[in-house]
Amino acid sequence: MTRKRRPLLRPPALGEGATIGVCSPAGPVDAERLAHGVAWLERAGFRVRCAANVAARSGFLAGSDEQRLADLLELVRAPDVAAVMCSRGGYGATRLLGRLDPDELRRARKLFIGHSDATALCGWLRERAGVASLHGPMLNRDDLTAAAAERLVALLRGEPLGLEPLAGKPLLGGRASGPLVGGNLIMLAGSLGTPWEIDTRGALLFIEEVSEQPYSIDRLLGQLRDAGKLAAAAGVAVGQLVQCESQRYPEPSAVDVVRGVLEAEVRGPVVLDLPFGHVADNHALAVGTRAELDGERGELRLLEHVVDAEESA
Repeated sequence: MTRKRRPLLRPPALGEGATIGVCSPAGPVDAERLAHGVAWLERAGFRVRCAANVAARSGFLAGSDEQRLADLLELVRAPDVAAVMCSRGGYGATRLLGRLDPDELRRARKLFIGHSDATALCGWLRERAGVASLHGPMLNRDDLTAAAAERLVALLRGEPLGLEPLAGKPLLGGRASGPLVGGNLIMLAGSLGTPWEIDTRGALLFIEEVSEQPYSIDRLLGQLRDAGKLAAAAGVAVGQLVQCESQRYPEPSAVDVVRGVLEAEVRGPVVLDLPFGHVADNHALAVGTRAELDGERGELRLLEHVVDAEESA
Protein backbone atom coordinates (compact mmCIF):
# COMPACT_ATOMS: atom_id res chain seq x y z
CA MET A 1 0.00 0.00 0.00
CA THR A 2 1.41 3.35 -1.01
CA ARG A 3 -1.42 5.64 0.08
CA LYS A 4 -0.25 8.71 1.97
CA ARG A 5 -2.32 9.36 5.06
CA ARG A 6 -3.08 12.80 6.44
CA PRO A 7 -1.68 13.71 9.87
CA LEU A 8 -4.14 12.59 12.52
CA LEU A 9 -6.38 15.24 14.09
CA ARG A 10 -7.91 14.77 17.52
CA PRO A 11 -11.34 16.33 18.10
CA PRO A 12 -11.89 18.75 20.99
CA ALA A 13 -12.79 17.25 24.37
CA LEU A 14 -16.43 17.35 25.40
CA GLY A 15 -17.03 19.75 28.25
CA GLU A 16 -19.95 19.71 30.70
CA GLY A 17 -23.19 20.19 28.79
CA ALA A 18 -21.67 19.48 25.37
CA THR A 19 -24.13 18.18 22.78
CA ILE A 20 -23.87 14.65 21.40
CA GLY A 21 -25.74 14.04 18.16
CA VAL A 22 -27.26 10.60 17.65
CA CYS A 23 -27.97 9.07 14.25
CA SER A 24 -28.57 5.61 12.78
CA PRO A 25 -26.24 5.14 9.78
CA ALA A 26 -26.81 1.39 9.70
CA GLY A 27 -29.66 -0.73 11.10
CA PRO A 28 -32.89 0.34 12.80
CA VAL A 29 -32.78 0.90 16.55
CA ASP A 30 -35.29 -0.23 19.16
CA ALA A 31 -37.16 2.84 20.44
CA GLU A 32 -37.06 1.84 24.12
CA ARG A 33 -33.34 1.14 24.06
CA LEU A 34 -32.70 4.41 22.26
CA ALA A 35 -34.65 6.29 24.92
CA HIS A 36 -32.71 4.49 27.65
CA GLY A 37 -29.40 5.40 26.01
CA VAL A 38 -30.36 9.04 25.55
CA ALA A 39 -31.36 9.26 29.21
CA TRP A 40 -28.02 7.77 30.24
CA LEU A 41 -26.07 10.35 28.22
CA GLU A 42 -28.12 13.12 29.78
CA ARG A 43 -27.45 11.82 33.28
CA ALA A 44 -23.74 11.82 32.40
CA GLY A 45 -23.96 15.57 31.84
CA PHE A 46 -24.39 15.83 28.07
CA ARG A 47 -27.11 17.31 25.93
CA VAL A 48 -28.45 14.98 23.24
CA ARG A 49 -29.80 15.78 19.79
CA CYS A 50 -31.36 12.94 17.83
CA ALA A 51 -31.27 13.34 14.07
CA ALA A 52 -34.55 13.59 12.18
CA ASN A 53 -34.58 9.99 10.92
CA VAL A 54 -32.87 8.28 13.86
CA ALA A 55 -35.84 5.93 14.38
CA ALA A 56 -36.63 5.31 10.70
CA ARG A 57 -36.98 1.78 9.35
CA SER A 58 -36.63 0.32 5.88
CA GLY A 59 -36.12 -3.43 6.07
CA PHE A 60 -32.70 -4.07 7.61
CA LEU A 61 -31.77 -0.39 7.30
CA ALA A 62 -32.64 2.64 9.43
CA GLY A 63 -34.33 4.37 6.53
CA SER A 64 -33.11 5.00 3.00
CA ASP A 65 -29.51 5.76 2.15
CA GLU A 66 -30.55 9.37 1.57
CA GLN A 67 -32.16 9.63 5.02
CA ARG A 68 -29.25 8.08 6.83
CA LEU A 69 -26.70 10.19 4.97
CA ALA A 70 -28.70 13.36 5.58
CA ASP A 71 -28.85 12.63 9.31
CA LEU A 72 -25.12 12.04 9.54
CA LEU A 73 -24.29 15.21 7.62
CA GLU A 74 -26.84 17.23 9.59
CA LEU A 75 -24.96 16.43 12.80
CA VAL A 76 -21.55 16.93 11.21
CA ARG A 77 -22.58 20.40 10.04
CA ALA A 78 -24.43 21.50 13.19
CA PRO A 79 -22.21 24.07 15.00
CA ASP A 80 -23.49 23.10 18.44
CA VAL A 81 -22.93 19.32 18.06
CA ALA A 82 -19.60 18.25 19.55
CA ALA A 83 -19.71 14.51 18.83
CA VAL A 84 -21.69 12.04 16.73
CA MET A 85 -22.77 8.70 18.21
CA CYS A 86 -24.32 5.76 16.39
CA SER A 87 -27.54 4.47 17.88
CA ARG A 88 -26.58 0.90 16.89
CA GLY A 89 -24.70 -1.16 14.33
CA GLY A 90 -26.24 -3.83 12.13
CA TYR A 91 -25.60 -3.13 8.46
CA GLY A 92 -25.57 -0.13 6.14
CA ALA A 93 -22.75 2.27 7.01
CA THR A 94 -20.59 1.09 4.11
CA ARG A 95 -23.30 2.20 1.68
CA LEU A 96 -22.62 5.82 2.73
CA LEU A 97 -18.82 5.99 2.71
CA GLY A 98 -18.34 6.73 -0.99
CA ARG A 99 -20.70 9.72 -0.63
CA LEU A 100 -18.81 11.39 2.23
CA ASP A 101 -16.35 14.24 1.67
CA PRO A 102 -13.10 13.66 3.60
CA ASP A 103 -12.30 17.37 3.58
CA GLU A 104 -15.63 18.23 5.16
CA LEU A 105 -15.23 15.64 7.91
CA ARG A 106 -11.69 16.82 8.58
CA ARG A 107 -12.79 20.45 8.84
CA ALA A 108 -15.62 19.48 11.18
CA ARG A 109 -13.21 17.52 13.43
CA LYS A 110 -15.97 15.97 15.47
CA LEU A 111 -15.61 12.90 17.62
CA PHE A 112 -17.38 9.88 16.15
CA ILE A 113 -18.44 7.01 18.45
CA GLY A 114 -19.55 3.52 17.48
CA HIS A 115 -18.55 -0.08 16.92
CA SER A 116 -19.75 -3.17 15.03
CA ASP A 117 -20.86 -1.90 11.58
CA ALA A 118 -19.50 1.52 12.58
CA THR A 119 -16.03 -0.02 12.29
CA ALA A 120 -16.27 1.07 8.65
CA LEU A 121 -16.88 4.71 9.59
CA CYS A 122 -14.08 4.73 12.16
CA GLY A 123 -11.70 3.23 9.62
CA TRP A 124 -12.81 5.67 6.93
CA LEU A 125 -12.19 8.61 9.27
CA ARG A 126 -8.63 7.47 9.90
CA GLU A 127 -7.71 6.46 6.37
CA ARG A 128 -9.52 9.15 4.37
CA ALA A 129 -10.09 12.14 6.66
CA GLY A 130 -7.27 11.71 9.17
CA VAL A 131 -9.50 12.15 12.23
CA ALA A 132 -9.38 10.07 15.42
CA SER A 133 -12.56 8.33 16.59
CA LEU A 134 -13.86 6.05 19.32
CA HIS A 135 -14.67 2.36 18.95
CA GLY A 136 -17.08 2.24 21.83
CA PRO A 137 -20.57 1.69 23.22
CA MET A 138 -23.64 2.80 21.32
CA LEU A 139 -27.23 3.26 22.51
CA ASN A 140 -28.76 -0.10 21.63
CA ARG A 141 -27.81 -1.79 24.93
CA ASP A 142 -29.51 -1.23 28.26
CA ASP A 143 -26.99 -3.33 30.19
CA LEU A 144 -23.73 -1.39 29.73
CA THR A 145 -21.55 -1.95 32.78
CA ALA A 146 -20.70 0.95 35.07
CA ALA A 147 -16.99 0.51 34.33
CA ALA A 148 -17.49 0.68 30.56
CA ALA A 149 -19.77 3.72 30.91
CA GLU A 150 -17.26 5.55 33.12
CA ARG A 151 -14.43 4.85 30.68
CA LEU A 152 -16.45 6.18 27.75
CA VAL A 153 -17.27 9.42 29.57
CA ALA A 154 -13.63 9.83 30.63
CA LEU A 155 -12.45 9.41 27.03
CA LEU A 156 -15.02 11.91 25.78
CA ARG A 157 -13.77 14.44 28.31
CA GLY A 158 -10.06 13.65 28.06
CA GLU A 159 -9.80 12.50 31.66
CA PRO A 160 -7.10 10.14 33.06
CA LEU A 161 -9.49 7.25 33.71
CA GLY A 162 -9.77 6.75 29.96
CA LEU A 163 -6.08 5.78 29.78
CA GLU A 164 -6.27 3.01 32.38
CA PRO A 165 -5.04 -0.35 30.98
CA LEU A 166 -7.41 -3.11 29.94
CA ALA A 167 -6.54 -6.61 31.14
CA GLY A 168 -6.71 -9.75 29.01
CA LYS A 169 -4.87 -13.06 28.60
CA PRO A 170 -1.32 -13.12 27.17
CA LEU A 171 -0.74 -15.27 24.08
CA LEU A 172 2.49 -13.98 22.54
CA GLY A 173 4.98 -12.05 24.65
CA GLY A 174 6.81 -8.82 24.07
CA ARG A 175 5.74 -5.21 24.10
CA ALA A 176 4.84 -2.95 21.20
CA SER A 177 3.36 0.47 20.65
CA GLY A 178 1.79 2.18 17.68
CA PRO A 179 -1.47 3.65 16.41
CA LEU A 180 -4.48 1.58 17.37
CA VAL A 181 -6.60 0.40 14.43
CA GLY A 182 -9.30 -2.20 13.98
CA GLY A 183 -12.75 -3.18 15.13
CA ASN A 184 -15.20 -5.81 13.94
CA LEU A 185 -13.37 -8.55 12.04
CA ILE A 186 -15.84 -8.99 9.18
CA MET A 187 -15.86 -5.22 8.59
CA LEU A 188 -12.06 -5.09 8.52
CA ALA A 189 -11.92 -7.85 5.92
CA GLY A 190 -14.59 -6.01 3.96
CA SER A 191 -12.41 -2.90 3.77
CA LEU A 192 -9.76 -4.68 1.69
CA GLY A 193 -9.53 -3.29 -1.82
CA THR A 194 -11.40 -0.08 -0.98
CA PRO A 195 -9.96 3.46 -0.77
CA TRP A 196 -10.36 3.18 3.01
CA GLU A 197 -8.65 -0.21 3.35
CA ILE A 198 -7.24 -0.73 6.83
CA ASP A 199 -3.53 0.03 7.10
CA THR A 200 -1.83 -2.01 9.83
CA ARG A 201 1.78 -1.08 9.09
CA GLY A 202 3.44 -0.52 12.45
CA ALA A 203 0.01 -0.41 14.11
CA LEU A 204 -1.65 -2.34 16.90
CA LEU A 205 -4.58 -4.21 15.38
CA PHE A 206 -7.61 -4.91 17.56
CA ILE A 207 -10.38 -7.31 16.54
CA GLU A 208 -13.69 -8.62 17.88
CA GLU A 209 -16.60 -10.55 16.39
CA VAL A 210 -20.18 -11.67 16.95
CA SER A 211 -22.24 -14.50 15.45
CA GLU A 212 -19.54 -15.80 13.09
CA GLN A 213 -18.70 -19.50 13.34
CA PRO A 214 -15.08 -20.70 13.67
CA TYR A 215 -14.72 -21.55 9.98
CA SER A 216 -15.88 -18.05 9.07
CA ILE A 217 -13.43 -16.47 11.50
CA ASP A 218 -10.67 -18.60 9.95
CA ARG A 219 -11.63 -17.31 6.50
CA LEU A 220 -11.72 -13.67 7.65
CA LEU A 221 -8.35 -13.92 9.36
CA GLY A 222 -7.05 -15.65 6.25
CA GLN A 223 -8.09 -12.62 4.18
CA LEU A 224 -6.17 -10.31 6.49
CA ARG A 225 -3.19 -12.67 6.47
CA ASP A 226 -3.08 -12.98 2.69
CA ALA A 227 -3.39 -9.20 2.34
CA GLY A 228 -0.32 -8.82 4.58
CA LYS A 229 -2.26 -7.13 7.38
CA LEU A 230 -1.26 -9.53 10.16
CA ALA A 231 2.45 -9.61 9.34
CA ALA A 232 2.55 -5.81 9.10
CA ALA A 233 0.96 -5.25 12.51
CA ALA A 234 3.14 -4.50 15.52
CA GLY A 235 0.80 -6.58 17.67
CA VAL A 236 -2.77 -7.82 17.90
CA ALA A 237 -5.35 -7.28 20.65
CA VAL A 238 -8.35 -9.63 20.61
CA GLY A 239 -11.60 -8.68 22.28
CA GLN A 240 -14.71 -10.78 22.78
CA LEU A 241 -15.90 -13.45 20.36
CA VAL A 242 -19.62 -13.55 21.10
CA GLN A 243 -21.83 -16.44 19.95
CA CYS A 244 -19.05 -17.63 17.67
CA GLU A 245 -19.23 -21.35 18.38
CA SER A 246 -20.61 -24.11 16.17
CA GLN A 247 -22.90 -26.90 17.34
CA ARG A 248 -22.19 -28.89 14.20
CA TYR A 249 -18.40 -28.56 14.49
CA PRO A 250 -17.64 -27.83 18.17
CA GLU A 251 -13.90 -28.11 17.57
CA PRO A 252 -11.89 -26.10 16.98
CA SER A 253 -13.45 -23.28 18.97
CA ALA A 254 -13.41 -19.69 17.76
CA VAL A 255 -10.65 -18.92 20.25
CA ASP A 256 -8.66 -21.93 19.03
CA VAL A 257 -8.89 -20.64 15.46
CA VAL A 258 -7.78 -17.14 16.43
CA ARG A 259 -4.93 -18.48 18.54
CA GLY A 260 -3.66 -20.74 15.76
CA VAL A 261 -3.66 -18.07 13.05
CA LEU A 262 -2.13 -15.33 15.19
CA GLU A 263 0.59 -17.57 16.64
CA ALA A 264 1.67 -18.43 13.09
CA GLU A 265 1.44 -14.95 11.57
CA VAL A 266 2.06 -12.20 14.14
CA ARG A 267 5.61 -11.27 15.06
CA GLY A 268 4.72 -8.99 17.98
CA PRO A 269 2.67 -9.39 21.16
CA VAL A 270 -0.82 -10.86 21.13
CA VAL A 271 -3.34 -10.53 23.97
CA LEU A 272 -6.69 -12.35 24.03
CA ASP A 273 -9.98 -11.89 25.88
CA LEU A 274 -9.84 -8.13 26.31
CA PRO A 275 -13.04 -6.37 27.46
CA PHE A 276 -14.37 -4.86 24.25
CA GLY A 277 -16.80 -5.91 21.56
CA HIS A 278 -20.44 -7.01 21.51
CA VAL A 279 -20.73 -7.34 25.28
CA ALA A 280 -22.11 -5.28 28.16
CA ASP A 281 -18.56 -4.63 29.39
CA ASN A 282 -17.55 -2.92 26.15
CA HIS A 283 -14.64 -0.63 26.99
CA ALA A 284 -14.03 2.10 24.44
CA LEU A 285 -10.82 2.25 22.40
CA ALA A 286 -9.38 5.15 20.43
CA VAL A 287 -8.93 4.57 16.69
CA GLY A 288 -5.81 6.19 15.26
CA THR A 289 -4.09 7.38 18.43
CA ARG A 290 -1.13 5.61 20.01
CA ALA A 291 -1.43 2.67 22.36
CA GLU A 292 0.81 0.03 23.94
CA LEU A 293 0.23 -3.72 24.00
CA ASP A 294 2.06 -5.72 26.68
CA GLY A 295 2.16 -9.41 25.83
CA GLU A 296 3.79 -10.31 29.13
CA ARG A 297 1.23 -8.68 31.42
CA GLY A 298 -1.67 -9.14 29.05
CA GLU A 299 -2.55 -5.45 28.95
CA LEU A 300 -3.65 -2.90 26.38
CA ARG A 301 -3.16 0.75 27.30
CA LEU A 302 -3.95 3.94 25.43
CA LEU A 303 -0.92 6.25 25.45
CA GLU A 304 -2.80 9.39 24.47
CA HIS A 305 -6.32 10.73 24.53
CA VAL A 306 -8.58 10.49 21.50
CA VAL A 307 -9.55 14.12 22.16
CA ASP A 308 -7.51 17.26 22.62
CA ALA A 309 -7.96 17.78 26.34
CA GLU A 310 -6.72 21.38 26.09
CA GLU A 311 -9.56 22.30 23.74
CA SER A 312 -13.17 21.92 24.80
CA ALA A 313 -16.25 21.76 22.60
